[in-house]
Amino acid sequence: MSPRAWLRLYASSWIASMSSTERIRSRLGDLTVSQDSRRRPVKSTERNPGPYPYYGASGIVDYVDSFIFEGLHLLIAEDGENLRSRNTPVAFLADGQFWVNNHAHVLQGNSLSDTRYLAYAVEQLDLSGYLTGSTQPKLTKGALDSVMLDVPPLAEQQAIAEVLGALDDKIAANTALTSTTWDLMETEFRLVQSGPDHARTTLGAIASFEYGKALPASARESGDVSVIGSGGPSGFHSAALVDHPGVVVGRKGSAGSVHWVSGPHFPIDTTFYVRGNREGISQPYLYFLLRTLRLNEMNNDSAVPGLNRSEALALPVMLPAAERINNFTGKAETQIALVEVVARENRTLAATRDLLLPQLMSGKLRVREAETIASAAGA
Repeated sequence: MSPRAWLRLYASSWIASMSSTERIRSRLGDLTVSQDSRRRPVKSTERNPGPYPYYGASGIVDYVDSFIFEGLHLLIAEDGENLRSRNTPVAFLADGQFWVNNHAHVLQGNSLSDTRYLAYAVEQLDLSGYLTGSTQPKLTKGALDSVMLDVPPLAEQQAIAEVLGALDDKIAANTALTSTTWDLMETEFRLVQSGPDHARTTLGAIASFEYGKALPASARESGDVSVIGSGGPSGFHSAALVDHPGVVVGRKGSAGSVHWVSGPHFPIDTTFYVRGNREGISQPYLYFLLRTLRLNEMNNDSAVPGLNRSEALALPVMLPAAERINNFTGKAETQIALVEVVARENRTLAATRDLLLPQLMSGKLRVREAETIASAAGA
C-alpha cells in the first residue's frame, strides 16, 4: 500500500467525524504587511558572492555579500511560467538574513495572521483566476491583495502551522542527512581513487552504455516503477527495463547527466543505462566514477545536446585494485540503503502533509487529531 493510501485509510475515521471550526473570509491584503518597496534586483554581473541567499520567483537563485531583509517573511512569486505550471512552490518562507529581487512579493502576517500559516494557505490555492498575461503570467500586487482566504483565529493558525511545520522540518532534516551521506560516499570514493596500485584503462573496458527505450506518456501504465529521462525521474510505469538499482546517463537533452536510481526502473530513449562488464565493477562504483568524468561537457550536437557513446566509452580511467573497489562497494551499499530508508520516510511525511493541509485549512480536521496523524507518520 502506498504512503498516501495508507494515510487516507488511517486518517479517514478522524476526518469523517470532524466538524468545521469558525472561519472568517478575508482578503490577503487585509492579513499582511507588504514589504515590496524594499526589494532590489541586482544583475548577475554586479552581484558579489557571499553567504546571504538571493531570492527570486521560485526560491534561491544566488548567494550575495549583503542582505536587505531579516527575519521570517513570506515570498510569493510575482511572475513566471511556474505560476501556472506549479512545478515548484509559488509561496515559500524565507528566514534569517537575505536579499529578494523584484520577481517575488515580500509579505509578513499582521496582527490577524501567522506568516507561516499564510505560506501553507496560499500555496494550496488555485491562483489561476488572479493571473494576467498570456505569454508571461504575472501576479500583480493588486491581484495578490485581492486573493480570498478563509482563516481561523490566530491561535489556531499558529497551531496549524506548527503541525505542518513539524512535518516539513523533519523532511528538511532528512534531506540534509541524505546530502551529507552522499558527500561522505564521494569523499570515500576519492580516497579509493587516490590510492596506490592503479591500472590505466578506458571506461569502455569496465562498463557499457545501453540505450534506453521509448516510453511516451500515452503508453505508460499505472505502477510504481520510476521512469527516468535525461533530467532524472519523469513519472511512473508498471514494468521495468532494468530490474535492479543502477546508474542512468543522459544521452539527449541533459546530456551527460548522471543519475542514481533506487530499485527497478525504466530508462527512456533519451538516456543510456550503465552496465558493469567486468567482475567486481559495481553500480555504486560506476556512479561515482562517472560523476568525475565531466560527461556533461562532451556535447556533440549543437541543436539538441547529445552525448556520443563511443567517445564517452573511450575516456581514460584509473582503476584501483579489486579489493579496494569491493571494500568501497560494501560501504556504499550500506549508506545507499540508509538513504533509501530516509527517502521512503520523506515520501510518507510529504504524503501526510499533503493530506492534512486541505483538511486543516478547511476546518474539517482539528489540530489535535492532525497531530496524532503526523506523529504516526514520523514527525
